[in-house]
Order: sequence, then C-alpha cells, then structure tokens
Amino acid sequence: MRPAKKLSTYAPVWPVQLAPAASIDPPVQDGAPWIVALNGVPRARVSGDVAAVLRTVDGVKGPEHVAAQLGEPWTAREVTGVVEQLANTRIFDGGTHRAKVRWVQFRAPLTVQLTLFNPTVFLYSLRPLVAALARREVLVLAALLVLGGMVGLSTAGHEILRVLSTPLPLEAYLGVAAAMFASTLLHELGHGMALAYFGGQPRRIGIMLFYLSPAFFCDVTDGWRLPSRRQRVLVALAGPMVHLGLGSAALSVQGLMTGSTAKDGALLYGVLCYCVAVLNLFPFIKLDGYVALMSALDVPYLRKKSMDAMGELVRVHVFGARHSLPKRGLLPWFGLASFVAGLAFMAIGFQRLVPVFLQFGFAGHLVVAAVLLLLLAVVSASIVRFFLAAARNGSPFWRRVLVGAAGTGVLAVILAAVPVTSSQVAGYTLVDGRLNIVAPVGSTLATFAEGDRVSLQSQGLVIHRDLGVATIGSLPPSLSKAPLEALVPVTFGGLAVPAQSYDADIRETGYLPSAGRAEITSRVQLSLGEWLWSAVASSPLWPGD
Repeated sequence: MRPAKKLSTYAPVWPVQLAPAASIDPPVQDGAPWIVALNGVPRARVSGDVAAVLRTVDGVKGPEHVAAQLGEPWTAREVTGVVEQLANTRIFDGGTHRAKVRWVQFRAPLTVQLTLFNPTVFLYSLRPLVAALARREVLVLAALLVLGGMVGLSTAGHEILRVLSTPLPLEAYLGVAAAMFASTLLHELGHGMALAYFGGQPRRIGIMLFYLSPAFFCDVTDGWRLPSRRQRVLVALAGPMVHLGLGSAALSVQGLMTGSTAKDGALLYGVLCYCVAVLNLFPFIKLDGYVALMSALDVPYLRKKSMDAMGELVRVHVFGARHSLPKRGLLPWFGLASFVAGLAFMAIGFQRLVPVFLQFGFAGHLVVAAVLLLLLAVVSASIVRFFLAAARNGSPFWRRVLVGAAGTGVLAVILAAVPVTSSQVAGYTLVDGRLNIVAPVGSTLATFAEGDRVSLQSQGLVIHRDLGVATIGSLPPSLSKAPLEALVPVTFGGLAVPAQSYDADIRETGYLPSAGRAEITSRVQLSLGEWLWSAVASSPLWPGD
C-alpha cells in the first residue's frame, strides 16, 4: 500500500483527532463508499480502509500506534499520508472547536440558506408512496401526462403569447403564485423523497436567496453515499420531474376549459413549471442539472475542480507559475463556462430585482448597497487568493506586478471608454389621442428629459411586445392618476393610482392599447464610470443634499 500524496497546505499536528463536528458515515449499501462529513455536509468519499484509520485516530495515539492497532499492511508513513490527504477537509482540529448547528449558511458567490428543520423522519415515512409511484404502470401514466402537456402547449400557442404579454387579473396571479410556491416546495421534497427511498438521509430543508431570488432547498449531499450513479442522477432529476409533471397536468387540463381567468392561470402556471424544469437542467450553475452531471461523471465538487483547473491554466500561462495540478482535459473549459454562467446569473438577478428594491427609498438602497459590498468583498478575497496561489507556485514577483497593473489599466479603460445609455422603465396612458408617460409618485428613478426616446410596449409579466415609439415632450411633469396596469402587469377592476405624468409625442405606432409599459432611453450618453458615479451620488445613502 502506497502512502497518499499530500494535497493540502493545511498540516495537522499529531496526535490528530476528529473535530466534534466531523463524522465518518458508513455506506448505505454494499459497494457504496464511506463518507467523511463536516457539520453533516459530505466532504470526501473514502474506502473502508481509510475510514478505519479515521475511526482510530483519537488525539492520543501517534501514527505508529495507529498503524500498530490497525495491523498489517499499515505503516506509520501510510497513516500519515491518509491524514495529510484529508487535511484540507478540516475534519482534524484536536477537538478544539465545538460542533455548531449553523442554521444560516452563506455559499459563495451569492447564496444564503436558512435551515428550517431536518426532514429525514418525515421523508422516510413516505417511502411506500415513492415505491408505488415507481411502478411501471404509474410511469406509463406519467409519460402519457407529459405527452398531453406537450400537446396542450403546442395547441395553445397564441393564447400563451397573450397570457405572457398582457396584464392578467390579480386573482390569476395570486392563484399562480400560490401554486408555484407549493410546487417549488414539492420540487425540493421530490429530491428528498428520492434520496430517502434509496437509503440516504436528507438532513436539511429550508429557504434561501439564490442569486437574489427566493427559493426552497433540500440538502441531498448525502446522496454521495449511494453506491449507484444512476440512483444519484435520479435524486438530482426528481425535482425537475415534479415540475414537469405538474406543468403537464395544468397544460393538459386547460385544453378542456373555456376562456376564463382560471384558464389563463392554468396556462401561465404550466408554462412557468416547464421553464423551471428546463432552467434547472442548466449544468453550469449549482442547479439540478449540474448535480446530475456531477453524479453521472462520478466527480464530486465538479464545479470547484473545474474552476481550479481554469485558474491553474491562467496562473501558468499568464503569471508564469508552475503546474501544480495534473492535466485535466476539458475540465478547464467547463470551469470557464461555469464562471461566465455565474456572472450572467448575477447580472440577470441584479437587472430584475435591483430596480424593484430601489423603489423602496432609503431601505431599498441600503439592501442594494449591502449586496454590492458583499460581492465586492467576495471578489476581492478571490483575487487575493488567486495572486497568493500564483506566488506559492513560483510566479515571479515582477510578473504578478505587471499582471496587476495591466488588469487595473484594463479596468480603467473600461470605466472611461465603455459607453452607457441610461434606460428606465415606466408606464404610458393613451386618453383621447393624448399620450402620457407615467411613473409612481416619489420614484427616484423618474428623471426623464425632453427628447428622450420612449419604446411603447405591452405590459406583460414575461414578454413585452414593441407597439410604438414616442419622445418625451417639453411640458413639466404633473400629478395625475394612472390605471394600475400602466405600471404593473395586473388588472384590478379599473383601479387608478397616483402617478407623475410626463407629456409625450407619438412618432410611430400601430394598434396601441389605452395603457401599457414604457421604456425610456436617455439621449445623454455617459461612460461606464460616469454612470456608476451618478448612480452612487444620486442615492439617498450618499451624504449631502
């Protein structure tokens, strides 16, 4: 038996002992691996021999005594190699740290999880239900249901376009929101039920902010104890299958309904369920598709390993560092795709939610500032760790200085040279041929100027169809009333709300409803740096007037 190669920069001091928060979990079935876990989260898969070493270290014995207790073929050198190989999991601390149940956990770059309870007992009680659902005849019925949903989706094309691009009654949205809340919870329970059915333990269930979007989560990392890749893939795909089944049921049923609010709600719910199912299969973000791919390839921490491999290439070819990782084939390219996807998800999250928060004045600006500062801290720490890793692997100091200066110069050029045209979202009203652009009273975003271009659009929840073009007129803004559907994609019995009204001139248009969405583009073009400074200086958090 050869000693394990040291992989960690963290060197435990003998005699070592497992941390109180560490556990060595046995296989759930014959042939499955043992799992090294910390605070209930799997950190490594090990063989039975390695598990025996970890169960023997006690903070008293040295490597020679551990090897003697285990017997041949173990030696002190091999025992030391096992400990060094697993040191980076931080399961050894000499017993100096108490085990803590962390109800709130932050996962970089932008996920915060709040644990509600341990669902293991409840989900184990549902194993007979899962066994019944896994019967062949039930699976055939499920396939027919999905086929019916696909038929409903294809035959309701124009109706779906209308539902997604025009306002709907408030009761339709409330029904869909309640149904999506319930189906998202069922999605996570689907993961947990599948894991419990195969013998694993879903340790946590709760709510989280995932790239600024609220969602449920169910911790199924215990799936790494399962012996079969197929089982682990099914656990990952159980959630999307729940949304696929629910969406198919809604799209099948709506075909039997006549035009009504309930039919519109069923169409919207079915489409949203399908979108959630497809989105969750995206493999470059820590979603279900990523977990399924990682399980199919049998590569734990695939995203981290691939991004480490990408970073290794950059350090070697840009910083002149030595190779410290073995060649990884396509792994760096997967890391690059994961890095770009993470940036894209953050950008989409900010684009969707930041304008909503900014409408809430001081409190909203405070939330946005806190999130930005957190991101800045995470990015800064990552850059520092990246440079330190390059230094440890032999990167010349002058080269690191040159790369740092070049990066700073590129950032300065981007801030100074990249043009930004400010764009704001409001609403419009058309009464007796007179067009007005309307914004909520007190909105800090309503800074329209004469001549600004206005794109007149349909006020849909998802789709905004272009209907015409206008420009902001010369008259000063005034207080008025605007129908609710001019500001949000909701109809509510002709309800009108206070608004700031701006005169506008129609330039080109076809059919134009009496109210809709307006996207105003400023005539003034700023550099990216000027635009950022303007956004900061105009915030109520900024000291001054």
